[in-house]
Amino acid sequence: MFMIYGITDCPSCLYAQALLMEKDKEYAFVSMDFSPSYREKVKRDFDWETFPIIVRHNGENLNDFTVIGGFTELRKSLLWDPMVGQST
Repeated sequence: MFMIYGITDCPSCLYAQALLMEKDKEYAFVSMDFSPSYREKVKRDFDWETFPIIVRHNGENLNDFTVIGGFTELRKSLLWDPMVGQST
């Protein structure tokens, strides 16, 4: 399951949601629209400067997660084929 921390009208946030839907991946979107101070906290906590900030949860425990990064990193992680060593 993926978590997208983003801003509603952010193009990269929308692209990330569309890609996850296309790949039939579950995700939740956390809107940061009206929380400037929380946006800064999330950036610090995940050590990522731009939105979206995309996190993959690795099981039932919400504290077990991997920071994917932004849309570009999500795209690379979902399209990478380790069997051929290239993007598909």
